[in-house]
Amino acid sequence: MDSIKSLLGEKPQEEKGLWDDINNQCSLTFTQRIIGFCICAGLGVLFAFLAFIFILSPSSFAFLYTVGNILMLVATGFVVGPMKQIKSMVQPTRLICAIVFVLSMILTLVGVFYGWSFIIIIFLIIFQICALLYYIFSYIPYGRQCLQGVCGSVVSV
Repeated sequence: MDSIKSLLGEKPQEEKGLWDDINNQCSLTFTQRIIGFCICAGLGVLFAFLAFIFILSPSSFAFLYTVGNILMLVATGFVVGPMKQIKSMVQPTRLICAIVFVLSMILTLVGVFYGWSFIIIIFLIIFQICALLYYIFSYIPYGRQCLQGVCGSVVSV
């Protein structure tokens, strides 16, 4: 039947997948996206600043800082849309950055909830900060190379 429709000039309808259905169900207006972004970004910044109040308590700092990072990631999802955010994160140029960043957040939360030692929590916080920087710089043209050059020059000194 599709071949007959194509002969008549009608384009056959493409099959829509599960992600297309979810994306259509979750479509937001521009105003709703801005409101969602502002709320999530505001809460993310608030949690990040609250984390620095608890800087002497690594577990509290790690939890608040990680929740702040998650909220900021959700906030950017409101701006570009969740599917475009995920597609952008799994592009070959930033797939490793995204995986390392998400895993660093998951490991930090696991460490906090399972009561891992003080030193491991501090290591996970530092690892998460480095992963966040590398992930952010993956969106800037030649950003990762610039960051690697700066870090390389600091280490060699």
